[in-house]
Amino acid sequence: MGSTAITLADLPNIFIMIGALVALFVMLVILLRNMEVIGIMGEGREDAWGQTMQPPRLLMQRVHIPFTFKLEENAPIGYNGVNCVVSSTVRYWHASWWGAPVRELHRTLWGSLAEILASNNFHFTKSSPHDEQPLNLATEEPLQLGPPPRSCYPLVVILARDVRDTGELRPDDTVALVSVVHIRDDQCSLPSGIIAQYLKQANGHLSCLKQLYVSSELGAGAEGYETGEGAEALCCVCASQPLSRALLPCRHACLCASCLPKLDKCPICRSVITSYFCIRNDDEPLQRMRTVQEKNSQHKRHNLQL
Repeated sequence: MGSTAITLADLPNIFIMIGALVALFVMLVILLRNMEVIGIMGEGREDAWGQTMQPPRLLMQRVHIPFTFKLEENAPIGYNGVNCVVSSTVRYWHASWWGAPVRELHRTLWGSLAEILASNNFHFTKSSPHDEQPLNLATEEPLQLGPPPRSCYPLVVILARDVRDTGELRPDDTVALVSVVHIRDDQCSLPSGIIAQYLKQANGHLSCLKQLYVSSELGAGAEGYETGEGAEALCCVCASQPLSRALLPCRHACLCASCLPKLDKCPICRSVITSYFCIRNDDEPLQRMRTVQEKNSQHKRHNLQL
């Protein structure tokens, strides 16, 4: 009878086989644990993420801004003239600061409203509430700010509440809107435009405004989503529910509450969703949808009776 004993010569082969099996097992475990990430199951799956995998929601607070400031469309921008459009629902003061040093500007803005209005860097002009009106700003001669990176802004425009109207403000109410305007020149080819805007609140906080990119999907033909003010923007995934979630860090507002848990990447730019915040009350569109659908049902019953 033959012997089945393992000799020393067989040990290296056995270790190699054991190592291969262990490596295969580890690779299988890694693949199973990361199926969601590498896309084997896909992002359009109907089962939602586990509770621990959902991106965290950031709580946002609505802030009323009594001012608007924008550059006039298709108008040339230069040191000899910057055409703006301004509106305000309150009495206010407005001023411009040409060639504003960055550090000095922020040092001024961190002061109180009274300190900002008393600053020697601004020469304020008083205005009453009004709808959109043109405002032309100009300097006598072009500024020499040097090549980038620069330590000065070409133009800063501030709209600030009248101090007499700040007695009954809440801490989070806006008292000033600050706009930083870049003017293209020979040494800096960055396109002219508003490059930053800041909100000064009654509690002293200074916040930087960020643009929100809203999906262009509109439900003009979707039953139950038409309003007297026009069509609502719809979720770009299901195209049936009003969008209500803005994604971070990309700031694309493109999803509804139902579709958000099914995705881990923004459907527009493909960046990973790290968090989100709500841009509308979830109960609001549902209630509006029920109201419109009830009206449609009543209208159909009325036609049947006729």
